[in-house]
Amino acid sequence: MVGSPSLKRALVVAFILTAVVPVVAIGFICFEFLKRDIVCSVTTSNLALARSVAGEVESQLREPMNVLRHVAEIAEMRSSAPTGTLDRFLESEQKISGYFDSLFVLDRRGCVSHVALGQREGAHPEDYRGLEMSNLDVYRDARKACDLRWSPTFISMSSGEPTMTIALPFDGGTVLGNLSLKGLARIAERAGNGIVGTVFVVNRKGRVIAHPDHRLVAEQYNLGNMEIVQRGLKGEAGTFRYAVGGSPKLGSVVRIERTGWAVVVEKDEATVYAPVRRLQGIFLGGLLATILVGIVGAFLSLGRILRPVSCLIESVQRIAGGWYDFTPPPASYREVDDLAASFSLMAAAVREREELLRERNEELVMTEEELRQQIDEYQKSQDELSVTNQTLQTTFGASPLAMVTVDRDGVVTMWNGAASRIFGWNPEEVMGAFLPILLDGGEGALADRVLATDRSVAGMELTCLRRDGSPVSVSLSAAPLCNVREEPSGVITISADVTDRKRAEADIRRLNAELELRVAERTTQLETANRELESFSYSVSHDLRAPLRHIDGFSLALLEDCGDSLTAQGGEYLKRIRSAAGRMGQLIDDLLELSRVSRGAVFYEPVDLSRTVRSLAAELAEAEPTRQVSFEIEDHVVVNGDTRLLRIVLANLIGNAWKYTGRNEQALIRFGATEIDGVRAMFVSDNGAGFDMSYYDKLFGPFQRLHAATDFEGTGIGLATVQRIIHRHGGRVWAEAAVGRGATFYFSLP
Repeated sequence: MVGSPSLKRALVVAFILTAVVPVVAIGFICFEFLKRDIVCSVTTSNLALARSVAGEVESQLREPMNVLRHVAEIAEMRSSAPTGTLDRFLESEQKISGYFDSLFVLDRRGCVSHVALGQREGAHPEDYRGLEMSNLDVYRDARKACDLRWSPTFISMSSGEPTMTIALPFDGGTVLGNLSLKGLARIAERAGNGIVGTVFVVNRKGRVIAHPDHRLVAEQYNLGNMEIVQRGLKGEAGTFRYAVGGSPKLGSVVRIERTGWAVVVEKDEATVYAPVRRLQGIFLGGLLATILVGIVGAFLSLGRILRPVSCLIESVQRIAGGWYDFTPPPASYREVDDLAASFSLMAAAVREREELLRERNEELVMTEEELRQQIDEYQKSQDELSVTNQTLQTTFGASPLAMVTVDRDGVVTMWNGAASRIFGWNPEEVMGAFLPILLDGGEGALADRVLATDRSVAGMELTCLRRDGSPVSVSLSAAPLCNVREEPSGVITISADVTDRKRAEADIRRLNAELELRVAERTTQLETANRELESFSYSVSHDLRAPLRHIDGFSLALLEDCGDSLTAQGGEYLKRIRSAAGRMGQLIDDLLELSRVSRGAVFYEPVDLSRTVRSLAAELAEAEPTRQVSFEIEDHVVVNGDTRLLRIVLANLIGNAWKYTGRNEQALIRFGATEIDGVRAMFVSDNGAGFDMSYYDKLFGPFQRLHAATDFEGTGIGLATVQRIIHRHGGRVWAEAAVGRGATFYFSLP
């Protein structure tokens, strides 16, 4: 046709437009998305970093506050202790924690009573003792609030580092600590190492307290005029654009709520957008190369495309003339080859139409036979379903348990005979009725819940109402029913009457309560009798001392004044009387000790048992310097208990070990701690005489001795005292031994 445009020219123009326009559009969109994503990423990462630094700063401040609370607790407990004791504790706490430049304990008037100055040069604790600090704002704020308070930050004159004072009141006074904030600079530097930017912290007045440039910290440089700092100090958290000295910045700020400080993460916008500018240059160069390659490629490929199209046009013209033997053009592009194949198929389609119709008829006959078979199978399955349904109906009616089904609206659809017996309603009365109304919120409410949650319930005990209004206790299980599409269609409930069982359980609970009351009354009576017995023992022990002193004194007077006139046998009798009086005196002392450990209060505190054992060993060695006894004492065995009572325990155990190794030339006594069945236990062992474990039941009884008095002296009260003290601590004591192979005594404390 005259005036029709050239396909070749149109394809070239379309090819170039198709290649260039999408690239330009996609590139522009990508740049915008990339720019937005970079800003979003920097905003998110900066804000996350600021929050992380704020959290780390709060964490760094939390531990010193805990240390100050601990110091306040110790100061309150040791308010009556000597000055040096609490000073040494303060110095130890300051040195171990490393948080505070100095610690002060003030009395109720606000004067320094105890102080720890650390390594401060030229300062001495006595220079501060008695100094009045009640004029400090932080002291007054803390006393007024009765809680921990801190001062504004300042530069310490001694360390040159940013510092703030923390005050914590207690009943007996106030604890002050000068907290060094030099750790904030390390946090800011560490956080800024992984980014191209700056991380710094300002106080509530906008003054720098942590910055990579330490000069700004030392000068307390004020950044309060910066917009981002002002926003942060007002409590706004986020990322903002602003300018510093004409340079655009992108920064994130977070406020530390505990102190009112602000953490700022700052970056130059030029640094943030640098990747976008680099990609922009790469894209423009790639776009120009794409256009040039597109133009050259279009001209080269169009010739190959149009040649097979011309051959295809000639073949189509022959088909239009009635010649259906289609001759395809030479192979070229896949689309052209597909078009040629389609024309070839079109020519052959007419010849194949009758054959296809015949095959369709045969397929219809086969389909009809398959449908007939499926109908027969369906009828068979319906018969089986009917038998199964009849079996279920019989089981439902004969079940001794109440079985009820409801639909999704809570309307009763099935009600068996057992349900009628338990609840009093006949099936004719309840079919089609609303179950929650019939059962007054018991079983009906549970069915509603199963419908709402689509979950089964098993073994739930409820109290429902019968038709006549009387209560009935049931154990109920419920499960949702589903239709063929696995959709919830209702609920089935199964209930058993447990009224008799509940009544029996109530009787058992009543009897148990009566039994517990009787046991409590009997326990009270026994405790009263024990207290009276202990009081009697204490009184008798005291009353026996006076006559015993008279017997011993007059016996001694007879020996000294009339010794020459006495016969040898008379003198021996007097010596035996004095010896018996001495043993009786020791027995009375032991009884008094046993009474005291049973009556006094128990004061719990950390007790270094290793130090106590060393002290006892030194006393024994000093009393008998001629004996050769080796001690193996484990270090730092510390428990929580009463110092005086635990010393009595160890004195008895170590004293027994010393006594029963008296016949050994190489005596060995060991003390330490071990773990037995997951419980920490302390032990005292020796290689002495030991004892027969068959008499173990008598070991801790008062006045019970497993050795003759002629072999080893003693009253039999010591181990009873040990057991009494350990039991008062809530612990346990036991022993292992063999005759001639020594003994080991264990005790555990909670």
